[in-house]
Amino acid sequence: ALNEVQVLRTDDFSKVATIPVGKLPHGIWPSGDGTRVYVGLENEDRLAAIDTLTNKVVATVPIGQAAQAINYVPNAVPEGAGMQGLQALGVAGQATHLTLVPAGKAKAKEAPTSVTLFDQGLTQVLQASVSGLEPKQPYVLALAQRADGGGTLQPLAAFTTNPAGSAIVNALGPIRQIVQGEDKVERRYLVIVAGAPGKHGGPLQIQAH
Repeated sequence: ALNEVQVLRTDDFSKVATIPVGKLPHGIWPSGDGTRVYVGLENEDRLAAIDTLTNKVVATVPIGQAAQAINYVPNAVPEGAGMQGLQALGVAGQATHLTLVPAGKAKAKEAPTSVTLFDQGLTQVLQASVSGLEPKQPYVLALAQRADGGGTLQPLAAFTTNPAGSAIVNALGPIRQIVQGEDKVERRYLVIVAGAPGKHGGPLQIQAH
């Protein structure tokens, strides 16, 4: 959940650089000449290009939902535009991005949790990159009646954090319509609470306004 790439030496594994790249980097591959390193940004639906000389991001490219594994093939298209068989992403390129912030700080600039709703038509796949919680503890991602996380909760997914207080949480459903109040649906708000679906505490993180 650090949203960064760390560069290490191969001889003694000392850190050379820390590069902020975007939400949930997943998958990395160098260019054939070694001048670029490409990183998939799973919760941002983009690909980041890093200049290996400056260790800085020089470009980000929209590539569709949930970038993970990457493969770079030098000279894969020796001639022509290389566009044969390609088409617009359509629904596969649509996603909604949300953030969760500490309860009571709905307009906080620092958001420990990013949420992406990958559109599948009528439903979406929710993926939350959660951080900022206590390590190895049970939590619930839920929909709350009120923006402050109060009211009746509708659990979406129970999860347990790792030793760093982070987790990747998934759920499926017409969630975008609910959290944005679309199609005359009663609006609800994403929230994280400690505990289990049947026994939980108050809101710890709430959907940013």
